[in-house]
Amino acid sequence: MRTFYRTFTRLTAAALIMAMSAAPGLAAKTTPATDKNTNVPAVPRAIPDLVPYGQFDPPKGAFDLSKLTISGDMRVRPEFRTNGGFGVNQAMTARANDDAFFTQQLIRLGFNYDLSPDVVFFLQPQVSSNWGTIDPDTGSGAINPNGTGSDLFLRQGFMLIRNFLVPNLTLKAGRQLVVWGNHRIFGHFDWNNVGFAFDGVTMRYQMTPDIPLELGWLRVAEQNCNDSAGACANGRAHLGDGDILFARLPMKFGAVAFEPAYIYEDGGASGTNIGGGGGTNAPGGQPGNQQRHTVGARIAGKAGIVDATGEGYWQFGEMGAVGGPSNERINALAVHVDGGVTLPVPMQPRIGAEFNYATGSSDCNAANGAAGTGCGHTFSQLVPTNHIHFGYMDLMSWQNMLTYGGNLQLRPTADSHFEIAGHIMRLANKNDQWYGANQAVFKTTPAGNNEKSLGGEIDVVYTLFFQNNKVGWQLGYGHFFDGDYVKKGSGGQSSDQNWGYTQLWINF
Repeated sequence: MRTFYRTFTRLTAAALIMAMSAAPGLAAKTTPATDKNTNVPAVPRAIPDLVPYGQFDPPKGAFDLSKLTISGDMRVRPEFRTNGGFGVNQAMTARANDDAFFTQQLIRLGFNYDLSPDVVFFLQPQVSSNWGTIDPDTGSGAINPNGTGSDLFLRQGFMLIRNFLVPNLTLKAGRQLVVWGNHRIFGHFDWNNVGFAFDGVTMRYQMTPDIPLELGWLRVAEQNCNDSAGACANGRAHLGDGDILFARLPMKFGAVAFEPAYIYEDGGASGTNIGGGGGTNAPGGQPGNQQRHTVGARIAGKAGIVDATGEGYWQFGEMGAVGGPSNERINALAVHVDGGVTLPVPMQPRIGAEFNYATGSSDCNAANGAAGTGCGHTFSQLVPTNHIHFGYMDLMSWQNMLTYGGNLQLRPTADSHFEIAGHIMRLANKNDQWYGANQAVFKTTPAGNNEKSLGGEIDVVYTLFFQNNKVGWQLGYGHFFDGDYVKKGSGGQSSDQNWGYTQLWINF
């Protein structure tokens, strides 16, 4: 205590001597608040006080209606699936032939206010609900089934500042969408009734007119804070958190887009890692105990009637069981290639083909995978919009898979689109799991499995836009033909699925 007193006295005396010696030079200068107490607490001092906080009346600011724009979406989608029990995460021998029919609705409003040409405030609340959702245990209305905890939530809410600190640097901070290329690594997943959004900070620096540098930090899991008002546990700030750091250089050379990227994941949204205790990493998704590096690129271009896209990534690093050491090596990769020809005839038919591959692990079985080990060679797809890849029935993700596909697309009219597509689906590694579009285990691979053929899928989708492109109507159908993996695992029973939907979407 005596040492603290002496140190404090000496520092105070030194500060007073420096202030008095500088006083003559500062005599002609004034501070912004010379008639106020300069002993202002740190928190209020960090907030620009242009609009004072009211003690009773609400704060009032200068509002310019011309700087406010409002956007909105509403979608209603009835959807059905036969043999729906086939889609649950269970062994093939424990099937249930349940059919499903439900209707989903989402409503979004976006409020964009330009404080200045360089400062933007954006807010987008969303309501997502299933018609007639009832809790089977209580008989009352249940919370939203997609994991938001409430039907009403914040889809986006961020500040955007252009020319931040230096020219040509734009910063976006808050809840936001992150979309790359064809959505294979980062996407908004708007097919889902909730979609993906990220809390974090992203930056874009225009190094040259054609080459921007994109940087970002995204928090995908926060384990030491129980609620939004604080309640954060001291001494556990890093345990169980999930962070993504990335750097990207999207650029174009004529008609060719080249988008190299580096991504680092520390922890993840899947699994738990609280206080160094036990727990599991669910196979697939983003494990809770990992340090994963992803390096790769997307390249796409078009020349005349021919178009082509290639995208590939290599992953390395370490992972381990939750609460244990990260001592399992990560070494995984994924590749996508597609190409097509658009014929210069009426309806502009495009004939295309594609190939997709992502590695799996020989030891990522039901026992090891549940313990968070044995999955180091299984590619992790991060947070994509998987509905637009690998078949519209959402039976596949870019993990432990090999697929071949072909499609025909037509423009019957200027405002309509027709597509028929087919996919042949296989496992890359017969001992790893079958992962669905959400990257979780879709089906647990039986012990001793020797089959890789999952099956095939055919999809037909028709889309019509009208009312000056403000209304879209879509009708879709898909059929899954089971392969040897499914047939042998289910005792020879048929596991074909039928799936269909229609949806109406308006936006402004």
